[in-house]
Formats: sequence, C-alpha cells, structure tokens
Amino acid sequence: IPIQPREIAEKLQIVVWERRMESQYDGCLMRVGDVWGILLNSLIQSQPRKNFTIAHELGHYHLDGGQTKQHRCLREDLRGFGSHPLDEQRANQFAVELLMPAPIFQADASEIPEVALSAIDTLATRYSTSLTSTAIRYIRLSQHVCALVFSENGWIKYFAYSKSFRRNCDCYLVKDKPLHSQSLARLLTESKSKEIEDTKGEVPLSYWCLTNSDRTIIEHSRRLPRMNQILSFLWLPKIG
Repeated sequence: IPIQPREIAEKLQIVVWERRMESQYDGCLMRVGDVWGILLNSLIQSQPRKNFTIAHELGHYHLDGGQTKQHRCLREDLRGFGSHPLDEQRANQFAVELLMPAPIFQADASEIPEVALSAIDTLATRYSTSLTSTAIRYIRLSQHVCALVFSENGWIKYFAYSKSFRRNCDCYLVKDKPLHSQSLARLLTESKSKEIEDTKGEVPLSYWCLTNSDRTIIEHSRRLPRMNQILSFLWLPKIG
C-alpha cells in the first residue's frame, strides 16, 4: 500500500502512456496486434485519478478476456455514482478492489479513532486514491451508521450508505430532494466566503432523512470545487 497500477500494467507488458484526449474521456484500453496499451488523458492532473483510471482499464483487460480491442471510458463512467453500463460498473469495482483491498482497508480504517471526513483524508493519502472513491469505500465497508451525500446547487444528487444506515428505520435518504435550509451543506452552498471550505456540527436527523425521530446526526460537509458539489458525511452515533 499504496498499490501501483502502472507497475502492474508494466509487468503484464501493457504499455501505459499519456496523450491529450477530448476532455470527456479519462482513459482508453486498446490492442494493436498482440500489443495492449492503456492511454491516459494528459489533462488529468491528479495522481489518484490517474491511478484509478489505470486500475479501471486493467479491469477491462482482465474481465473482458481480450474479446474487445478497445474500451474508451468517459469521465462519468469512472465515477462511483450514476447508471453506468454493466462493463463500466464491473471495471470500477475491479479498480476499487485492486486499489483498496477490503481486509486491509477495513483494518486501517478501524485504527483511526475519528469518524468524519478527516479519517477519509488519512486513508486517501495512504492509498493514493481520490477523496470521492475513498469516501465511498469507507462508507460501504463501515460498521457505523453513516452515509455520504453529494449535493449540487442545493439539491441532493447521489448518496451511498453503510449497511447499518440502511437497516436503521430512521435513516431514509431521498435523491433529487432540496437540501434543508439549515443543513450545513446548504449554508456552505449559499456562503459567499471562499475561505470556508469545510464545516462540521450536530444537526437534527430530520434535516437529512424522512423521519419522525428527534435524534441528531453529525454532519461534516466540504466543498468540492472541481466538481462544483458539496460532499456531506453523515454519522449517527450510538446512544449511550
């Protein structure tokens, strides 16, 4: 850890190189004769994004069994949310498992006392993965009652949650719903100050979920300027 997908590709004799592509594409797996190659969009500046793209293309290489000579992958295909074609979903899952192996990742996460975006920051640095992909992995493997919500222009766009969150009858999120006017995410969305990028606090559970419960939830929200979104980490601590 961190896993180096470029080195794995080289050991498999898959050539990796970078070239400027149309902005909507992040990567491409191709075969010319008996030679395989992975092309990265040189517009990508983030090393974690490069790692994930290479791992995603390695997923196509292994899962497709060499049946398709070319896979051109849109940036949207490599995101953890959205309705992607099945082959792109499988390649994404392959990349996640390769870069953040579940047993090791869970062990590392359990050693971090914080339950917030700060814990995810620590793991993202250790695994050389993006904040978004690390956060989704953290949530889906977590034993805590927690969820991850992406909002855009004041509306909930996507979310992921832990098994404990899904099983809790008071925790029910709704997609394409406006943010509560007093949620930290909404206040961050409407804030004119560029200095405030991150905010954490305790808010009523009803600000986020369809519930009659009077419990509160920990909300940790952060701006994602590149994506023009707000990322919100929600955690419902155990009572007592």
